[in-house]
Amino acid sequence: MREEVVRSLKLNKDLTKMLKQGIELNKPIKIGWSREGEPIPKKGEIGLAPALPEKGRVRILGELGHMNGILCQGGSFSLEGSSGDFHGAWNNGGSHVIERKVGDHLGHAMENGKIVARDGCGKFAGSSLKGGLLIIRGDAGSQLGAGMSGGTILVVGDVGDSVGSRMTGGRILVSGRCPKPGEGAKMVTLTKNEIDEFNDSLNDDLLKISDDVICVVTDESIEVKSEQPKKVSLGDWSELTIVPEVGKNRLVKGQALDTIVVIGGDEITNLEDNIDSIGLDLPLIFESEKSIKGLGTIVHSKPSESDFLVIDENNIQTSHKEMRNAGGIILDLSSMPALNPPSLDGLLVAIRAMSSRLIPILIKDGLSRVNNLHTLGKNHPIQGVIVDLHDISGLHAASCLPKIGRSIIESKIDSSICPTFISVPWEISSNDIIVARGCGAAGLISKEIKEPKKIHKEIHNELRGWLEELGLDSIEKIARKHLRANSHEVATLSGIRLTGYERALPMWFSQ
Repeated sequence: MREEVVRSLKLNKDLTKMLKQGIELNKPIKIGWSREGEPIPKKGEIGLAPALPEKGRVRILGELGHMNGILCQGGSFSLEGSSGDFHGAWNNGGSHVIERKVGDHLGHAMENGKIVARDGCGKFAGSSLKGGLLIIRGDAGSQLGAGMSGGTILVVGDVGDSVGSRMTGGRILVSGRCPKPGEGAKMVTLTKNEIDEFNDSLNDDLLKISDDVICVVTDESIEVKSEQPKKVSLGDWSELTIVPEVGKNRLVKGQALDTIVVIGGDEITNLEDNIDSIGLDLPLIFESEKSIKGLGTIVHSKPSESDFLVIDENNIQTSHKEMRNAGGIILDLSSMPALNPPSLDGLLVAIRAMSSRLIPILIKDGLSRVNNLHTLGKNHPIQGVIVDLHDISGLHAASCLPKIGRSIIESKIDSSICPTFISVPWEISSNDIIVARGCGAAGLISKEIKEPKKIHKEIHNELRGWLEELGLDSIEKIARKHLRANSHEVATLSGIRLTGYERALPMWFSQ
């Protein structure tokens, strides 16, 4: 784990304690100075002070990394220095002031509040803005206000190209040079009354817009909506069968069997602490609309301590309230803005700060992104990856197995620390679990079904029966050699040995 991640985790832990005292005493928390007031600026910290509550005030000195001050809930974040990407993202009523340069995606998806950048910013400032006020003194990069649907952006300086690209609401005011607006946006002239009203709303004698201000709004005559490719999945694993190894005897009835899978529990170097762990009594997790007592599930809201809470662009604004109750987090990358590795690290640090402990975090994406998932799982403090077969690629379920298996091998990911789960769109059986295990995955994710507790028990019983029949006392011993393809087509797609031929087809020998 990188040094800045460990430093940030420690600092957030201290911040949580100091914030409670600061709110009680009505005093701001100062970070980056000694007790005597000597400057000790921070350098590269990420994910600091997420979900800052109302009356919470933080003042920091230094050059920070990414994802700082996100999900602010009415607090005040003041930075005497610079910040990286996604500063103040998903702001909801908070007040931010950044004295030096800010990176890309400043104020992404802000819903309410005010952010002031006093030395310019990078690209995509105000991307997906929903409300609030974003003020940028100095130059702003390209794609300002891309995809915004509400709120106001004011730039006192020059802006890059494609201003307001595909915006559907809100307005962008530029007091400086402004190129032609992006697709779906147009320039309009403000009336004197509109200018006066806006200046009055700023409540700042040193900041006023003049008559020559450029206003960019939605061009409703142009259609800018994009239609995402449909997610599909072909076939299933019903043509794959299970056979015992030649010469292997059955187990004695009643023998102890290990079907447990553990997620998390790994140690964080230099932090002298471990990630929390979650034990599954079999390699299967059900998705559910609501938490089910006595059964750990995947939910989008109101999790219990044994549940995994899904976080995506749709619920991230409110998820901070529920993270403390969840046993683990699933970050759905398919429904989040594109995150580079440092930004992902910042978000992971922020999530663990909001959950108040070292909670296990898994990342999820479609099959077409499996290689990226494993690369992220290997290089970040992540406790598992979920590959969704219901994907835009539309690949046959049998062909997904070698694709996932190869990705695990090529990425050199440690599956004991970051296991792979496969989310399948059909009703799961114990056979499917064995197929997934035989091809390198740790287990399966099932879509929501009726009577999950009953199905869970039945599958567990069947899985024990299979282990006894295969002569294996643990699911850890299931391997590819226990699988056969019942048809030439499935053997071709999967690379699994063809029944009767008892080996993979020749086309797979050189693979």
